[in-house]
Amino acid sequence: MRYEEFIKQTVEEFVGEGVISGDAFPDMELYMDQAVLFINKHLNAYKREEKDKVMTKTMVSNYVKHHLIPRPKNKKYTKDHLILLTLIFYLKGTFQMEEIQTLMKPLIENYNSEFDEKFDFYKIYNNTLNLYKEEQGNLLSEVTGDIDRIKKNLDDDELADDDTTELFMLIVNLSMKANAQKFLAQKLMNEYFNKDKSKK
Repeated sequence: MRYEEFIKQTVEEFVGEGVISGDAFPDMELYMDQAVLFINKHLNAYKREEKDKVMTKTMVSNYVKHHLIPRPKNKKYTKDHLILLTLIFYLKGTFQMEEIQTLMKPLIENYNSEFDEKFDFYKIYNNTLNLYKEEQGNLLSEVTGDIDRIKKNLDDDELADDDTTELFMLIVNLSMKANAQKFLAQKLMNEYFNKDKSKK
């Protein structure tokens, strides 16, 4: 299979299966086994190998222990728990666990508060997802445009135009874009969520 076709197939699968729709979260409470099964089923696109799991019971226990998600009541996890677990999964690609703990702290404090007006995790998730889907909808055309520009640059510079060169340049370009977005997310975290930063 030509790499262009592989990219098209992979992007289509990822855009279709790489996120959990807000409507997919069940309204009923789940035990940990069921919660982990739900996350693994709906984030299946992220597995590198068929036997891999994107989330385990040990991970969930650690998230509870380190206050990344609220403690379940009667060992049952609500829709809010599942939404927070999904958000933590997405954040793990950019942040260390201590940083995610810092980011989640205001949400967990709000969840546990008897006085604050409650955050609507479902609406927060859905609005974030809508922004993401708009961007992902353009992913294939952006990558295809990158490939066309790479081929043109190679042709203009009279360099060998083969799959290895094209793929190398494309992979580096995708990594640089991902790093730029990761860098911006980390800078925002440090500036606005890191309460231990030194005073100016």
